[in-house]
Amino acid sequence: MKSEEFQREYQKVSDRLFTFLLRITGDSEEARELLQEAVLRGYRGRHTFRQEADFSTWLYRIAINIWKNQHIKSAREQDYLQQVRTVPERNTPTPEEIFGRREMGQELDRALEVLEEKYRIPLLLKHMEGFSYREIGKMLGIEENAARVRVYRARHAMRAILEEVSA
Repeated sequence: MKSEEFQREYQKVSDRLFTFLLRITGDSEEARELLQEAVLRGYRGRHTFRQEADFSTWLYRIAINIWKNQHIKSAREQDYLQQVRTVPERNTPTPEEIFGRREMGQELDRALEVLEEKYRIPLLLKHMEGFSYREIGKMLGIEENAARVRVYRARHAMRAILEEVSA
């Protein structure tokens, strides 16, 4: 892939990728740094990009791998219960109503924060970014069916979290 072609393809996906990284990190500075690192690694490795693959899938995978590598160590060091933030009780719409909205509300954002990473990322890729299960599998290095299962489990976990909050 030539430099100009990389730049053109990057321009098409940059805003969506930044928004995705912001959702998984919760921090705009960290999201910017991850995006910058992913672009740098992608640019350096652009000769390995296969034209029959989708550029966005390839670049998302690079970004996700960087994020995972940075957070694996810290996640192991933290106790899972310390990661869970207390969500204030309030009346919330049903999970089906929330998933039906284009814009995510505060309740959904808080629920996403407590959802395990292995479920949160595929859920965001599917419902917020619109990727297919095949593309999600490629990004995460898992089979298409495993991506399908993770999204399914994420939906059920989100439903349970949201029901607990609204109870």
